Amino acid sequence: MKSIFGNLFVRLLGIVILLFLLVTFVTLQLKENDLLAEQHRLEVEIEQMNEYINELEAEIGRPFDEEYVAEIAHEKLGLRYPQEIVFYSSDDN
Repeated sequence: MKSIFGNLFVRLLGIVILLFLLVTFVTLQLKENDLLAEQHRLEVEIEQMNEYINELEAEIGRPFDEEYVAEIAHEKLGLRYPQEIVFYSSDDN
């Protein structure tokens, strides 16, 4: 009688351990997939930031002449030449 209960206990313990290992494995696999997706997203973001840095470095390297100053005044400050005609529209298009 004792060997039946002992044998049953060992089998149940083995099944519990296997279930624990299976759940742990699946959980780790899901976590790995999430981390790989996060890594890919961050790599894409790094590439975008590198492109932005290159654009800024190119802008810094531009010569600081009258044409550049006029372009900045036109684009960033909204200044216009006296001979330019500006049309305003009420459409949001």
